Amino acid sequence: MTEKNVSTLKSHSVMLVSENEAIAQIVADVFPAAEDNKVTENASSFQALNGTALQLAFKHDLVIFEIDPDDAVEVDAIKDILAHRDDDTLFVALTQNDLTISKARELRKIGIDEVLPLSIDGEELKAAVSEKISARSVPQQAFQSAATVLGRVIPVAKSRGGVGASTVAVNLACSLVGGKGSLFRKSSKSRVALLDFDLQFGNTNVFLDLEDNGGFLQLIENAEKPDDRFLSSILQEHTLGVDVLCAPAPMVPLQSMRPDMIEGMLDLLQQRYDYIIIDLPCAVVEWVEPILKRAAQLALVTDTTVPCVRQARRLIDFYREANMTLPVEIVVSRERNSMIRPSHVREAEKVLETKLKHWLPDNPKVARNSVDLGRPIVDMKPQSDLGKALSKLATAVSVEVQPVAAKST
Repeated sequence: MTEKNVSTLKSHSVMLVSENEAIAQIVADVFPAAEDNKVTENASSFQALNGTALQLAFKHDLVIFEIDPDDAVEVDAIKDILAHRDDDTLFVALTQNDLTISKARELRKIGIDEVLPLSIDGEELKAAVSEKISARSVPQQAFQSAATVLGRVIPVAKSRGGVGASTVAVNLACSLVGGKGSLFRKSSKSRVALLDFDLQFGNTNVFLDLEDNGGFLQLIENAEKPDDRFLSSILQEHTLGVDVLCAPAPMVPLQSMRPDMIEGMLDLLQQRYDYIIIDLPCAVVEWVEPILKRAAQLALVTDTTVPCVRQARRLIDFYREANMTLPVEIVVSRERNSMIRPSHVREAEKVLETKLKHWLPDNPKVARNSVDLGRPIVDMKPQSDLGKALSKLATAVSVEVQPVAAKST
């Protein structure tokens, strides 16, 4: 059913290769002629265009087409067109709803910018296309300009799985943006990126109601340092102002990433963002080292049980092998601070060699609702005890983290 209240996109030339009337109507609603758009409907396939497809395609800003990934002849026809690509024309494929991830990746490998289901509605198409157009419009100098200050890298680690590190990472990122919906107020908003590097068990996207767009898998499969345009295309912009790289939905080996790939990403991200929040895996892997070397501060989430405190101590020692001066902020999860320190807290402070300053009270109702609704606590319940504690943590981080001088070029 066609959406009736579709936010429109202005001033675009669209080539539609489809005989599906429902799709044609949706495209017409998203790109109405009244908004200075021009939609040209063509044959049902690129094969049917009899050699004119190449000439036609690159006369448009956007090409939307149906494709059966099992139709080798049609796939080859599109592949041939994309091989001659020399401009910013955007190619969006519509295909069966049950398309496997592997087949979707194969389509992206030949150069198709986005693969969407045929059941898509107007709002979904508009959102997907807007995201890709925005990524294409990011000027390269946004990444490459010789800024005087580099963005601050803040990894979030955990002493055990399930301790709440992803909750901290997501809410810290959203709070650091500033603006409405957060207790963390700023005169101007910060640019914040959230990277879920917990490759096998990452779920920050759940807290933000985002679906994996396959970007991380593309990054892994390319096996090369990403350039600015590619990196921009795989980051997803959340309504709260955070740009997110979701962990891959399929299980991938922890060694899928390499230190040089991480360094290449951070080179670009630190020039574009004020803060880069990284949710680390609960594992010791080689590619974490370049993150730690660039970290302005590390948040280590734990509880005060003996096993977790001991593991936190081991992690601190390991992290400081990569960065001897790394400031580590211990965040105690699911426990309220008290005026009189219990004996187990005093013992934990002795083992960790620091005073425990950051406490997140146990509020399972708010935490559960946040996950179920896909809304960060600082946005959904900013006045709750947990929301206030998370915002207070973000304030402390923003004050304590010092600017990093840019590298000379």
